[in-house]
Amino acid sequence: MSTLGRLLIAGAGAAAARYALREARTSPAGPALERTNFRGRTVSLAAGPARAAGAAAAGAFGATG
Repeated sequence: MSTLGRLLIAGAGAAAARYALREARTSPAGPALERTNFRGRTVSLAAGPARAAGAAAAGAFGATG
């Protein structure tokens, strides 16, 4: 696979992760997923599943190529 193809797959995975995170944060359950970390910053528990969705999407795109 070419370098361009790998970059496109990585970009598609990143886009899928951002989409999943946006959907999780704007869902009715979104505010329930927010926590305050030890530094006092607000973090979202939706980030982990969103990254997993992006990795799965990139893997699926890479497997078909």
